[in-house]
Amino acid sequence: MSERPPTGRAPSVGAAGEADAGLRQLEGYLYWQDQNRQARRAAQEFADLLPWLTAAQRLDLENHLAHTQLQATRRGLEQFREHRERLREQYGARYHRLRVRCVLTALLSTAVCVTVLLAVARH
Repeated sequence: MSERPPTGRAPSVGAAGEADAGLRQLEGYLYWQDQNRQARRAAQEFADLLPWLTAAQRLDLENHLAHTQLQATRRGLEQFREHRERLREQYGARYHRLRVRCVLTALLSTAVCVTVLLAVARH
């Protein structure tokens, strides 16, 4: 049973972006293969507790349990990805507001300094 890993592709930018995307894809593949292996092992261990099963029943049970575990893993990963995207949007918006405030503060400070210097220069 080899379920395909969930994909969440990010746009790549240049060679460095392509290398990062390739490494993320490889990491995702290796992670998913490990999840497959763990799900299969857990299903086999559970089936070992039921020695009266026929070979076909055992195989069906193992396949069902492994598939169920992989579906749960996929849902968890998708929920994590959605949460990560929401946080990215929230923090991106906060960072943008902070940047705007900093620019406005710098402009206001500059205007105040220029006004003070002009007032001092007139006297």
